[in-house]
Amino acid sequence: MKIVFFGSSDYCLPILTSLYKQFKLAAIITKPHSPVSDFAQKNKIPVFTPNNKSELANLSGMLISLNPDLAIVADYGLIIPKEIFEIPKYKTLNIHFSRLPQYRGPSPVQYTILNGDKSAWISYMLMSEKMDTGDILLQEEFPLEGSETTGDLYQKLFEIASQKLPEVLNDYISGKITPQKQEEEKATYSKLLTRDDGFIPFSILKAAMSGEKIELKKEKYSSTIDRALRAFSPWPGLWTEIRIKNEKKRLKLIKLHLENNHLVINLVQLEGKNPVSWKQLLEGYPILH
Repeated sequence: MKIVFFGSSDYCLPILTSLYKQFKLAAIITKPHSPVSDFAQKNKIPVFTPNNKSELANLSGMLISLNPDLAIVADYGLIIPKEIFEIPKYKTLNIHFSRLPQYRGPSPVQYTILNGDKSAWISYMLMSEKMDTGDILLQEEFPLEGSETTGDLYQKLFEIASQKLPEVLNDYISGKITPQKQEEEKATYSKLLTRDDGFIPFSILKAAMSGEKIELKKEKYSSTIDRALRAFSPWPGLWTEIRIKNEKKRLKLIKLHLENNHLVINLVQLEGKNPVSWKQLLEGYPILH
């Protein structure tokens, strides 16, 4: 089976390694200077590094000449046009970390943690023109411990998917798997996170430390902030602003934990300074009490 792989981050390297060991990789398409391009060069696999959608579309002739059976997409980073993803004989398969149609979009793992879901999911789906709307080949559920960060969970899910993917591909090609339509009426969406998504007002932080509840959600501020810190790790991080000598300063929350439904802050970093304990920060800036 000849496969074309689309992917860029170091997270997707287990997928790439699995495909390399069990199938013929006809080409790899990735971002310039990525861990994936390094893998391709090391293993002497043809690699292409388009910078944008237009350059990607220009690869159609090359891809047609390869006559691939399948293409696999995992954490690539560019929108793949229809004239590209329909080239392979059996189309293009995408790996998405949610129970589609839940959490369509670019941040499903972050939303899984942020919303306090008890399980994470892997969806193996066929690519379509609208993001994450393609037919489902298989979905798998994995229970969460409740302490995972986005970085931890991404790594774990890619490892699991790398082990399952060869079986999914063979079952799909042999006809053992029949692609199923998504239930459109159940669709929910995630958005691309920005640094501003990690902001939390200092007043809310203080409420969490005192154990106050969010009236509308009837849950502790502390629980929401704990999930946010894990969901936004490593990006965009969780931060607040404090006023020092009439000047606003960004304060990054690095480590915290829950104790009797109260938020306990362990480690912080004031902009321009080294990380310190919360106790050290209060000693330096008593006004924050």
